[in-house]
Amino acid sequence: MKWVGMFPGQGSQELGMGNELLNTHKDLLIDTFKDALGWSLDEVINSTDTEEIKKTNIAQPYIFAVSYCYGLEAIKKMGEPSALIGHSLGEYTALALSGYFTYSDALRIIAVRGEEMQKAVEGSNTGMAAVLTSDIEKTLQEINNLNSQGVDIWISNFNDKSQIVVSGNNEDLEYIKLNPKSINSKRIVPLEVAGAFHSKVVSPAKEAVEKTLNEIKVNEGSIPVYMNFNAKKTDAETIKDSLINQIDSSVMFYDQILNIENEVKPELWCHIGPGNVTAGMVRKSISSKEIRTINSLESLAN
Repeated sequence: MKWVGMFPGQGSQELGMGNELLNTHKDLLIDTFKDALGWSLDEVINSTDTEEIKKTNIAQPYIFAVSYCYGLEAIKKMGEPSALIGHSLGEYTALALSGYFTYSDALRIIAVRGEEMQKAVEGSNTGMAAVLTSDIEKTLQEINNLNSQGVDIWISNFNDKSQIVVSGNNEDLEYIKLNPKSINSKRIVPLEVAGAFHSKVVSPAKEAVEKTLNEIKVNEGSIPVYMNFNAKKTDAETIKDSLINQIDSSVMFYDQILNIENEVKPELWCHIGPGNVTAGMVRKSISSKEIRTINSLESLAN
């Protein structure tokens, strides 16, 4: 069966996620994790502090590590997928499972990425919000109109045919939340994030991420991975540029879904990792497809 693995980004974290994996993947979640980053993931897994796991520098390697282990379990049970994609941070999970990076090297990049992105948004008074719309083109046009009037709103994610994510100054986000019709939206939902990711606010993070990427060996992956930056299949030569540009560019997830549907023609789409957000995006984009969520060992047993 042709299937696609999809991995979530920041915002999918939950208290205690991955606890059941400590028995089967202690080497990755504890030993290798600590060797790579210098701090212990088991303390985070057992934490009861919801604010701690929201921090970008904690949440990103945590989500990656847990999603990676569930990905290994999914491949063991279902065989090699026909393609992989990830949403923002989840792209690193896809690339590591394909073999472009080792697990340890991916953790190194993510740690720098998380630290630098957190640093970039601190004190920026910015945020993000999901915008639900029945006409994306009209919504984009209205956002351009607002921009020309001095309202700073940027498109961070194209998630599916009825949802984008915008970022901007908190005052401007509050304005569109109170006036959703100003951008032809049915509903606007503020997101629990530290700031305006995938926008010019986090552009300063690119330099350190590029430096780290240049220190790491990139191999040719064994499974096709479609990238957020351009929605195209990557290779070892273009992967670094795509990851650097991904930091402050829109995540083209909707186009990734459509390109895989047209080029791979999979029978099954699987969200792998905490939450189920990517499953929902596919369901809205190509509702005729079989969609599965793998976010526990029990979900794999079915």
